Amino acid sequence: MPSGTYRSFAKINLHLQVIGRRSDGFHELRSLFQSIDLHDLVRVELGPPGVRLTVEEGPAPGGPENLAHRAATRFLDRWGPPGAGADIGLHKRLPMGGGLGAGSSNAATVLRALRQICGRPESVEGLWPLARELGADVPFFLVEGTALGVGRGDEVLPLPELAGEDLLVVFPPVAVSTVEAFARLEPAPAPAFASSVLRLAGAPPGIRPSRVEAWNDFQGPVLAWYPELAQVYNSLLDAGARVVRLSGTGSALYGFFEEPPPEEAVRGKMPANCFLLRTRTLSRQEVESRRVVVA
Repeated sequence: MPSGTYRSFAKINLHLQVIGRRSDGFHELRSLFQSIDLHDLVRVELGPPGVRLTVEEGPAPGGPENLAHRAATRFLDRWGPPGAGADIGLHKRLPMGGGLGAGSSNAATVLRALRQICGRPESVEGLWPLARELGADVPFFLVEGTALGVGRGDEVLPLPELAGEDLLVVFPPVAVSTVEAFARLEPAPAPAFASSVLRLAGAPPGIRPSRVEAWNDFQGPVLAWYPELAQVYNSLLDAGARVVRLSGTGSALYGFFEEPPPEEAVRGKMPANCFLLRTRTLSRQEVESRRVVVA
């Protein structure tokens, strides 16, 4: 049966602005997404009827509650060959609930893989309506690189690529509920767009991500609600980070440094049980060139 193995890359939010609540009950967002070089592996193979998902390594649900499973089911309902099902294997390297979009990336990777295997729809753009049905972050992973998200975050526009830059990502042993974070947040009056982010639409490529004037509306409240995250934030600053920011609603935090210090030096300043990874931002061309492991 046709099959393939693919890298499912993570993202960070360089900027996340909550404008207010929409008439449909969701929040109106302005997000600056950026792909990074951390990834899961996703194996997809056509098989007999039904969808079977196996988590080969790492913590993640293995049934229909997994977004990758739902992505395969809905794709096959619309575009699958008659009588075809799918076998999916997830090799999880990214923690769940970290604000890096791991589950959404897995779902988008499954959509891309099945499109490649089945030859339908004709273009990646044809996957967009289904991606938006699956979740607000899923459409970004059909664009990747540097992109602006508006609406619920699911209306995504590619931007001129920012430069590649090293960063450290810290995963504290704390889970932040996205639903609870949105419920507790009280958006302050704000312009429809942060001017510093809007300027990127016409900017030349190659600006360093750490030089973008940006912020995350959740950062202050989440650090106040979770003292452990505030401790990680301060530890990154103490280690010399010039920018420290929460990704999404957390719990992952990342830091940009002028000269990244040895990981051991940063780890020594961290609270116990934090997981730290050095990574780099990726352009959409880099993501595309590295996506396929085995076709």
